[in-house]
Amino acid sequence: MRTERLRLRALNQEDSKTLYELIFSDKDVIKYTFGKDTISEQNIYEYVKQIGLKVLENNTTKEIIGLAGVLPCSYLQEDDYEFGFILAKKFWGLGYASEIGKAQIESIKNSFFKNRAIATVYPENFASIKCIEKLGLKYETTIFTDRGERLVYLLNFK
Repeated sequence: MRTERLRLRALNQEDSKTLYELIFSDKDVIKYTFGKDTISEQNIYEYVKQIGLKVLENNTTKEIIGLAGVLPCSYLQEDDYEFGFILAKKFWGLGYASEIGKAQIESIKNSFFKNRAIATVYPENFASIKCIEKLGLKYETTIFTDRGERLVYLLNFK
């Protein structure tokens, strides 16, 4: 998946150190994404691979910005797809979340041929809530997962 400034690519083992420094060692990023999970640098590759996320990087510089992905989910008792993004703190507020979010929504609609997209977010993550609402999603329900309370947002394409 590619946008004007960003691309998603497959994770490789060499990404672990950078992802640890940018995301997994930053308490401000972790509290809004993986909850209380503490992931060591040695376990990042397997952890991220198991979840199914991809590396989000700058098209031009190839600098890693974070993680993102479109994943199957059944939060609303249907076979849906959830999109998500995790940005390193130094990239917050630059429009990257909206940019990759739009591309992921289009992918769900046009590549997975679904008629709706889902996003989940921690209730305290006000910046992400604002972003996904700007993308057109509406609050649907609250769920409780192994990572804690999550708000489920929905965008119908019909």
